[in-house]
Amino acid sequence: MGLGLAACAACAGLGSRADDATAPVPFYTVTAEIALARHQPRVAALQYAAAAAHDSDVGLLERATQVATDALQPSLAEKTAARWIAVDPKSLDAQRAAAQAALALYKIDQAAAHYRVVLLNSPIGTEAEFAALETSLAGNDNVFGVRQLADRLVSIFPSSGAALRMQGFAALRADDPEAAVHSLTAALAIPAAGGHEEDANARRDLLQTLARARIMAGDAEKPLAQAQEAVDHEDTADNRLDLALLLMTAQRDAAASQQLEILAHDPKYAPVALRLLGLIEFQEGHLDAAAAKFAQLLRADKFLDDASYYLGLIADRQDDPERALRLYAQVQSGENAVPALLRATAILQTHGAAAAAEELLDRLVEDEPQRAPEIITARARMSADAGDLPGAVTLLERAIAEYPDDVGLRYAVASTYEEQGRISDSLHELTELVKVRPDDPAALNALGYTLADHSRELPRARRLIERAHVASPKNSAILDSLGWVLFRQGHAAEAETYLRAAYLDDRGGDIAAHLGEVLWNLGRPDDAEHIWSEAAAIDGDNRLLKATRQRLRGTPQAPAPARKPMPVTMRPLSP
Repeated sequence: MGLGLAACAACAGLGSRADDATAPVPFYTVTAEIALARHQPRVAALQYAAAAAHDSDVGLLERATQVATDALQPSLAEKTAARWIAVDPKSLDAQRAAAQAALALYKIDQAAAHYRVVLLNSPIGTEAEFAALETSLAGNDNVFGVRQLADRLVSIFPSSGAALRMQGFAALRADDPEAAVHSLTAALAIPAAGGHEEDANARRDLLQTLARARIMAGDAEKPLAQAQEAVDHEDTADNRLDLALLLMTAQRDAAASQQLEILAHDPKYAPVALRLLGLIEFQEGHLDAAAAKFAQLLRADKFLDDASYYLGLIADRQDDPERALRLYAQVQSGENAVPALLRATAILQTHGAAAAAEELLDRLVEDEPQRAPEIITARARMSADAGDLPGAVTLLERAIAEYPDDVGLRYAVASTYEEQGRISDSLHELTELVKVRPDDPAALNALGYTLADHSRELPRARRLIERAHVASPKNSAILDSLGWVLFRQGHAAEAETYLRAAYLDDRGGDIAAHLGEVLWNLGRPDDAEHIWSEAAAIDGDNRLLKATRQRLRGTPQAPAPARKPMPVTMRPLSP
């Protein structure tokens, strides 16, 4: 009874005392497990870290590291994994855990050093271990960190086909298709070591990804011609699907749709074709046509989660909240499950059911603890949209105390400070992020864009954004920022080039607002209105888009500036 009361007191009042373990180890492990049962992940991780700091039991160290990892506390996981390695230097699981923590903290060299130990000593061999690592990193949201990690590992294992393959895929996810082409070409030149059928499937996958990378790098004609030749030579559904996907990558949606309509008559491939056709129509803003495709999927009992989610989005945009709620409720799993529930809570909040929305969010955090920061960010966004900016900041600051290593929360609080007019606080938050992640293109871009948006330190803002652009030359957000800082510096013609490249990839409201404003200032209001109307069909609720249209329509349209174009040090992208 005494231990139980002490444990409850510890769970309720524990500060950050993980390095001062003075009680017996069982005290810390028991209080940690109680904290887990109470959905207090950071308390649990701190308690296990306190126990691990003064104990040499490998099982406890492994448990402490796993709890810290699951609780999204990579700083604590880094410490407990280091202790685990010190006690059991041959443990590859300890090295993997340390590598994962280092990657989450953007300590790329440390992560590479730990993975090097794993790759050199893996019982399944280096190539197979690389393949497993590629799979484990494929869903990691830290795309720039993963790409830099892959680069480091290729420098250690330059003749590994699996390493080059992982590097190519990582570069493509990080919006550097030219680098991906280089890596994937090199990977294809190295003979595979698997079975014949396994080799053939892997090679086909690599060739298709290489074709996508070439298209994204600006060389569309040859890959598309080769894909068409494959269909002409052997008209199989697989070849036709490959062609359709490459046409989509090249943003030749009409031609892609033609291929998909043919596939839709094949019973085996019809669900895949209908799903892709629905996505094309949705992205083009053709909501009724998209709804028809997704409804067919529901009737066929295929891709139910995707179909329900997009039908929910369509109902939402067509001002049918009751239908949207019913459809969102049908999304049971997959990548859209949490977004569907977040959209449902937003509808409830908007339509006067705030208590129900809060209850749903509470349940969502309990059911999806790995996505708690994302859910809390959405809750704060709901508060901000309802006009409660102080409440949103309070939510985010409390969440940062609970998840101090989460970068998304830091971005969210910086953005909310900005909405409050606390520009200096926002810039301070982003500057601190850049200090701890100096090579992270996302952090560089966020700080550079915020400086540019408020016309502060424009030369510095541009340098930050250009550094991000070098690392991720095709990233739409970074292209948007580069165009915007050029515009702020008075170079609207050069800005248009980058903003058009960004808009070609992402027709969201923010980029459309920027591109439209540049066109307006270039003396082309009709072009601006066309861009805004096109984006409004897809992202009609975008606040920046609405505000920009209202602001510029209420002021006289300015003539094109008669200044000499400034040379841009970065190679311009084709619009």
